[in-house]
Order: sequence, then structure tokens, then C-alpha cells
Amino acid sequence: MTLDNQTVLVTGATGFTGGALARRLAAEGAHVKALARRPEQADYIRDVPGVELVQGDVTDAARMHEVSAGCKYVFHVAVSYGNWQQQEAVNVTGTRHVAEAAAANGVERLVHVSSIVAYGYTRTGNFTEADRVTPTPFEQYGVTKVEGETVLREVTAAKNLDFSIVRPGMIYGPRSGQWTDAIFKHARRKPLIWIGDGSGSIFPIFIDDLVDLMVVVATHPAAHNETFNCVYPASVTWAEYLTAYAALSGNQNPNWLKLPQGAVMALARLIGVLAPSSSRLKAAPEGLNALLRQASIDMTKAQQLLGWQPQVDLAEGVQRCVPYLREQGLLP
Repeated sequence: MTLDNQTVLVTGATGFTGGALARRLAAEGAHVKALARRPEQADYIRDVPGVELVQGDVTDAARMHEVSAGCKYVFHVAVSYGNWQQQEAVNVTGTRHVAEAAAANGVERLVHVSSIVAYGYTRTGNFTEADRVTPTPFEQYGVTKVEGETVLREVTAAKNLDFSIVRPGMIYGPRSGQWTDAIFKHARRKPLIWIGDGSGSIFPIFIDDLVDLMVVVATHPAAHNETFNCVYPASVTWAEYLTAYAALSGNQNPNWLKLPQGAVMALARLIGVLAPSSSRLKAAPEGLNALLRQASIDMTKAQQLLGWQPQVDLAEGVQRCVPYLREQGLLP
């Protein structure tokens, strides 16, 4: 089943992931209602054929009911990285509003974007969608994303709404401020400063692959009420990730300045003790552990149930960022 000629709602459509999804859906013939809290920030999707900008905020329950009316599918991508209050309002209460509106309007399936932060920062080894979620305490984003999943399941169970959850890793690609822009700026430094030897695990996914999985789970029968990880099947180390970006600037073999793990961890623990309970710095030790741990996230479920796996490997994905980095003036 395709989304051609279907009306769909995308929340968070002015963001990195939401914008890429809106353009992909429109290219496949869908009529996309692109929710924008600030339509003036929607240049990436403005005037794209098939995309209709609709002003709204997921914290407004009545507005969510209005904009989801007539939609066959809803993609809930909107997210907040702000303070506790802001993240609770968007990531938790906003998810409730979107789900309740989708159920009331007879939406066929709600696709919800969560995150691998649901598994927490300290878990090592291999973990799957069947493992219990254990968000890191005091880390607002992980806690509220898990709360959002919980709210979604409560609403869908009570109102018989079909859903799928996608848990992406670090989403990189053109327009990614954190995992492309910031990483490239750091990787081109000489020396390249890092904690330890960079052997810790990172879980990237190229934006086009994430969008592809979201489109697949929207209509695939086997995705009914299921959760799927979205990362590379094979683990990637921080050294591999940073080196791939460093090479773009001609730094094929970066000179690493390796900060001592023990001393940095001691500092992180001190910061965690002294930080106010409302601050994400309270999770500084666990955040540092996320850079050092060695782990893998299983992708078997998507392969077995959906016949899906990422198509853009790290080398190709980083190369696809080159035109964008040039546009930003970061590459000649």
C-alpha cells in the first residue's frame, strides 16, 4: 500500500526530520498537512508541491483535533529539547493530544518518533526493542520520550488506535545541526580533542533511511502496534564517525588529543553532585558514559518483520553532506 493521494499530517514539520519527511511524502503523491508552530520558519518546505502549511502547536488539544481531521495517517515528529516544563508539555502532553485527536478522527495509523535514549546511557552489550526502557534519571529528553511512549500506548489501547513507534539513533545528514554541522566543526580541529581513544559506540542513522522506515511502518501490516529501532545494523565507534567527517576537510589521519578518562569522569561526577536537581548536568556522569561505553542496538526486528534495513552506509552518508556543508561555508 502506498501513500499516494492520501492526506497525512506531519507534526514538527519545520524541523530537520519533519521537513525531510514532509518532502518525501509529497514526492510520493501524498497531500501533506505540515504542522508548523512558527510558519515563518518553514522555508525548507514552503512552496513544495503537495505540502500545505498549517499553523498549530501540539500543546493545543483543540487545534490538534482540527488539523488531523480528514487525515488517514499521522506522523508525530514534533519534539522539544528545552527545560523540563517545555519537554513535558511537548514530548508528553503533546503526544497525548496528537494521539487522542488521531483516534477521534479515525486515523488509520499514528507513527510516533521516539528515540534510542529510551534505553538510557549506561546500558552495554546488545539490546533490542523487547528490552525494558530505562531512561537516565535527570536527563529530561530520555525521560520525557519514554513518558511520551507510555502516554501513546495508554491512549491507543483505550481508543483502539493503530500505531507504530520508531526509535532512531543519532540522525545525521544535510541540515542536521547537531550530528553533522557540530560534529564536522569539531572533527576538523587540529588536534581533535576527545575523551579516551574513541572506541565507544555511537548509533547514527542517515536522515533518508529514517524517513524511509517511517514511510514503511505507516502502511506495513506487520508494523501494527510495534516498535522499531532505527540505527546501523553494525556498531560504529566515535573514532570512525569523527574520522569520516575529519576526512572531508582533508584531515585523513587526525591527530588525537586523548583526554584521560579517569580524570574527566571524576569531574563529571563532581558536576553531577553539585548541579541542581532540575539541571540536566545532574546526569553528567551518565552522559559521559554514553561516549565511552561499547554497545550495540539490534536491528533484526525491522529486517524480519518489514524486510527493511538502512541503505546509506556511513561513508556514503557523510559524503552526501558535502554540498550542504559547502552551502554553510564550512567547506570550500
